[in-house]
Amino acid sequence: MAKHNLLDTDTVSINDLFTNGRIYRVPQYQRDYSWKEEHWDDLWTDIVSIESEDRPHYMGAIVLQQQRDKSFSIIDGQQRIATLSIIILAAIKNIQDLIDSDIEAEANTQRIRLLRERYVGSKDAASLRYSSKLFLNENNDGFYQNYLLQLRPPINPTRLTATEKLLWNAFNYFYGKIKNHFSTQASGERIASFVTDWTAERLVFIQIVVEDELKAYTVFETLNARGIDLTVTDLLKNYLLALSAQSPVDQRQAQVQWNKIIQITDLDEFPKFLRYYWNSRNELVRKGNLFKAVRGSIKTANESFALLDALERMAAVYVALDDPNDELWSGSREIRKLIREIKLFRVTQCYPLLLNVYERFETAEFEKVLRLCSVISFRYNVISGLNPNEQEGVYNRAARKVFDGTLSNAAQVAHELKDIYPDDAAFGNAFAAKSINTNRSKKLVRYVLFALENQIAASGAGRDYEEESATVEHILPENPTGEWAENFSDDQQPNFIYRIGNLTLLEANKNRDCERKMYSEKLSIYKTSQYAMTNSIDYPDWTPTQVKSRQDKLARYAKAIWHI
Repeated sequence: MAKHNLLDTDTVSINDLFTNGRIYRVPQYQRDYSWKEEHWDDLWTDIVSIESEDRPHYMGAIVLQQQRDKSFSIIDGQQRIATLSIIILAAIKNIQDLIDSDIEAEANTQRIRLLRERYVGSKDAASLRYSSKLFLNENNDGFYQNYLLQLRPPINPTRLTATEKLLWNAFNYFYGKIKNHFSTQASGERIASFVTDWTAERLVFIQIVVEDELKAYTVFETLNARGIDLTVTDLLKNYLLALSAQSPVDQRQAQVQWNKIIQITDLDEFPKFLRYYWNSRNELVRKGNLFKAVRGSIKTANESFALLDALERMAAVYVALDDPNDELWSGSREIRKLIREIKLFRVTQCYPLLLNVYERFETAEFEKVLRLCSVISFRYNVISGLNPNEQEGVYNRAARKVFDGTLSNAAQVAHELKDIYPDDAAFGNAFAAKSINTNRSKKLVRYVLFALENQIAASGAGRDYEEESATVEHILPENPTGEWAENFSDDQQPNFIYRIGNLTLLEANKNRDCERKMYSEKLSIYKTSQYAMTNSIDYPDWTPTQVKSRQDKLARYAKAIWHI
């Protein structure tokens, strides 16, 4: 059997990486620089600890692909390598400050020259600008080469892109850390030693060199299985781009599509989008098995491009499902209202279904399915608190049937979803016992109360919970006086303060008048309210029995409001 070398491995330091004449390039499809202060803090702590304890520190694995004799692509590790390069540049800037202060100017000039030649790059004889041993991706490299490498502040920092700001902030962060670290005894010798003897020598990596993109993908998957922190996004990106690397043109097209998708969905949100998209067309896959499922299905360049096409097409719909003000819904006030409700309920299990319905159904039918999902979300999730995993399975089956054409209208979808639609008896009982903490879920409470108000008033006014200025009144106050203990014992009070039956709508000035007054004093104020649910309160006293009685009545209204 022929022997194949999947990869070459070695343990290397920064000295090993940068002092051997190599050039490193971040491929254009790699993500932009994204480390933030929490990452810089961790790295700085590691550097300071190895300086004081005289020990090496393991920085994880870096994956390189050899392009030419001394040229390598950074497949994994660009965030760490870029940040370490910035630390060295920040150290050089601190030595330059000493020169500017006429401290050992000749010796420090020599130190800067040696540090640059060893770790950063050489100076061009014609332009007298420094060239680089490291090249970032197309969104980052211009700023890195023209500003950071030249130790030149940006002309207009406010006009930098988000990722350029991160690079600039990283430089300033480490510049300040180094300056403070050596503030009591600043010298070029100590700062240079900090770079050469500690940072560059004792931070060590496992260097993995692969032959091509597909082998790089295999390394990624293996590292992931061994607990190295690689996301689904990292794995999928490298796998799809490796599949599409049949020619430079194909790979460039794939890179452009990938960047568009990430730009639309946002890097952190992409794994959720991918799972919802995948579950809209395939059997339900949980987060931990998502990449394995995609890899098992997508095996050729054509399939890779088909997936990228579909993801690019549906990304905008996915983002719009979380934004009632998205221009996609500009033609329908009712759709915006329903999107807003589902977002308020924090329910996303229905997204796979909605993605397919949007693509396959007419707008009117899509609106009806949105209404189904909103009502089910309120009944099943908000009020009944039932198992979302079971719900997700039902939505998955419905989504796949929409995709394959088995379900072709909202009525058929409603029948398919009947198992996750709590019937009136179950929903009514759950609503009659429901508490919602107004401190944690104030907007949700307002939504519920205004929906009940519109039903009770039956005026057709359609008061909006986000536009109206009414406040939420707790009939039994949140901080009741001792007098309330006559009707609500100390043990009972926490159980009734946030019951829906104890809540009502009231004008702000009237709410202030009520403060923590007893019920008999509040009742006369309630009678003057414009809100029907409040001015109709007529119980002679307010006790746990009355809270339950009122909530039972509100539950009957609720069954009519949130109803299919």
